[in-house]
Amino acid sequence: MLIKKIKLENIRSYVNEEIDLPLGSTLLAGDIGSGKSSILLAVDFALFGIRQGELSGNALLRNGTNEGLVELHFELENNNVVIQRRLKRTQNSVVQDSGYIIMNNERQDKSAIELKQDILNLLNYPKELLTKHKSLIYRYTVYTPQEEMKSILLGEKDARLDTLRKVFDIDKYKRIKENTKIFIANLKQKRRELEGKIYDLEDKKKLVQSKIMEFSEIDLQLKELIPRITQISKLVDEKRKEIKLLEENIKKLNELKKEFELSRFKLENAQASFDKNESELKNLDLKIQKLEKETKDVKIDIDELNEKIDDFNEIIPKNKLELEAVNKKISELETRKLTAMDIISKVMKIDKCPLCQQNVTHEHKDNISEDETKKINEYENELNENNRKKALLKDKIKQLEADFEILREQKSNYELNKLKLDDLNDKKSKKEFLLKEQLEINEDISEIKDKIGLLETEINEFRDLNYDEKKIELDDLLKRERDLEIERASYLANIQELNKSVEELGIEITLKMQTKKNIGRINDVQFWLEEYFANVVDLIEKQIMLKVHRDFNGLFEKWFNMLMENENFNVRLDDEFSPLIQQNGHDIDYLYLSGGEKTAIALAYRLALNQVINNLMTSIKTRDLLILDEPTDGFSDEQLDRVRNVLSELNLKQLILVSHEQKIESFVDNVIRLNKEQHITKII
Repeated sequence: MLIKKIKLENIRSYVNEEIDLPLGSTLLAGDIGSGKSSILLAVDFALFGIRQGELSGNALLRNGTNEGLVELHFELENNNVVIQRRLKRTQNSVVQDSGYIIMNNERQDKSAIELKQDILNLLNYPKELLTKHKSLIYRYTVYTPQEEMKSILLGEKDARLDTLRKVFDIDKYKRIKENTKIFIANLKQKRRELEGKIYDLEDKKKLVQSKIMEFSEIDLQLKELIPRITQISKLVDEKRKEIKLLEENIKKLNELKKEFELSRFKLENAQASFDKNESELKNLDLKIQKLEKETKDVKIDIDELNEKIDDFNEIIPKNKLELEAVNKKISELETRKLTAMDIISKVMKIDKCPLCQQNVTHEHKDNISEDETKKINEYENELNENNRKKALLKDKIKQLEADFEILREQKSNYELNKLKLDDLNDKKSKKEFLLKEQLEINEDISEIKDKIGLLETEINEFRDLNYDEKKIELDDLLKRERDLEIERASYLANIQELNKSVEELGIEITLKMQTKKNIGRINDVQFWLEEYFANVVDLIEKQIMLKVHRDFNGLFEKWFNMLMENENFNVRLDDEFSPLIQQNGHDIDYLYLSGGEKTAIALAYRLALNQVINNLMTSIKTRDLLILDEPTDGFSDEQLDRVRNVLSELNLKQLILVSHEQKIESFVDNVIRLNKEQHITKII
């Protein structure tokens, strides 16, 4: 990883600055408080975000502003990466806002947590060395404030040793041993649980044997029972065959009885039909004789009679029409007579004509009266003639109707006689049919009587069947068979229950035997873990710690000797990686050293730690970058000169230093000068 530039907006004393960071060694120069360390904190924030108790949003966001951002550009394996993180002020605090990462010219907007995960993956930092608050790899390989390194040196040995074990990835062996102890304790607990499951194993084996013996006894009893069941089943089958034969005979007998009763019923019906027919024949003979007498002397020419009736049907209507015409003529004459008489009466009464209003003379009245009188005489003569015709027509019609009634009575008598003749013929036909039917019935009666005789003979053959007795014998056999079957079912149920019990016990014993084997395997695993594995892990841990200690100590002495060329001053690391300092053969406490000597020890420790970690973790992607914050605090001019050799010996692609020492400007490839005025930092 090589940093190319960083952009700051509203970050501490920076309002809006973009800082290019070239390759080689670069010095961030400026007065104390000019904003040099703020750039390093911004790099830390861009990579890992704010962290509780270590890097807060309030410490980064410029006072009086509500939003800020850091945009970091860096190169990673020939790929350009841009990451931007934002801060925003809320009512109570300053929090991270969403940001983005650009890789291969592709932008992805992500949350703060997602950005942190992407950076860890890009830098190939082990996840197990990332705590909630800090990344130990970054802290001890790239950027550690000098004062924090001094605090590490002065801290508790156990805390420092635990931290270094984690950084060197040796802490896993401690975890392995602790986990091994936990695992062994779990194995012991598991063994106790398994032993509790097999405490009754031998009792179960004995119980299986007793069940098997019980099974053998029941099986023997069942084998003795089977022949008895077979024998009784054979008797039942034989008795059932007898019963079946009896039931077939009973069925046949019932069929014969049914047929016998049916034949008797047919005989009774036939006899009743015969008697009925005899009675009906007697009645028919009487009726035939009577009808023959009544139709004996009746002789009528029906055609001539019908012809006469037709003639009368024409004559009578004609005479009635003529009578109607005469009546009509009489009515008209009477009307005319009355009209003439009325005229005479009215003329005699008037004096003036109603039309002309002239006086009517007696002569005129007499003339009119004479004319009307003549008319009345004519009308009376015609009336007399028509009344005579009317009387003649009435008499004629009356005679015609009387003659017509006689003809109709003759026809009625003919039709009645015809009906009697038809009835006579029907009765003769019926008599003939009944006589024929009587012959057939006589034959049927004879056949039925013969059949009844045969049926009585066959029925008498089935008198002594003894069915009830045989049925009682069968019921007794069935009861004995059922009792034996119940006994066998009981044996079989016991056998099935024993089989099931033995099978379940067998499964249980098998499981317990398997559990017993598992206990043996657990004992073997526990023995191996306690006697071999733990010792091997201890040995591996010691060997690695010895190598790490040897490498760390050699590098620590190397860097310290480059910074402090003093033959009377020697340093080394003890077993807890604490610096041991000797001067003129005497041990000296770190606290009693001068400021420059403390800084030299802290810087040597810092550089040695960086190289050891990079040598152990060859896959991390920050090996070419080192950031030193005020690494020369308290150095003399002579020590500052030695820093040149240290920087040359480091031979890093990118080294960023923060210092207010002007002399260091001559040691580095690039100098970035910072100036702060009115709380705003600018690049000059």
